[in-house]
Amino acid sequence: MYRDDLTAAHARLEQLQRDLAEASSQGVQDRQRIADLTAQLNATRDALTRMGAPSQFGAPYGAIQYPSRAGTVLVLGILSIVVCTVLGPIAWSMGNEELRRIDLGQVDPMSRNAASAGRICGIVATVFMILGVVLFIGIFALAAGTRSHY
Repeated sequence: MYRDDLTAAHARLEQLQRDLAEASSQGVQDRQRIADLTAQLNATRDALTRMGAPSQFGAPYGAIQYPSRAGTVLVLGILSIVVCTVLGPIAWSMGNEELRRIDLGQVDPMSRNAASAGRICGIVATVFMILGVVLFIGIFALAAGTRSHY
């Protein structure tokens, strides 16, 4: 999303609101024009919602439906690297879900960085876990193959 896209979408929204107010206030109302302007206005609002654009009041156009879990994702990601690699896939999965919710406008977009960092930590821990399992199986197979027969 580019800053110019947001500016253009906001300008379009304001112009549509002015046109709709003008069409509605005229003595002879053009019902078709009002319906067309209303549809365009709703489509522009939907586009701004998908972009996660802030409104004049500082809140996103779309209602925030869920509280952010980015802190939980970040804590799980860090713990998966430091303490227990089994938490890695959980942090990875929760991070993906949190980023999806942010992209849909269901969660505050300010939590994107923490969710991304936790997700990346989860990916790294998962890779470490897989490498550890492969190394363990390799060492076990090597030890079983070198058994001496008395």
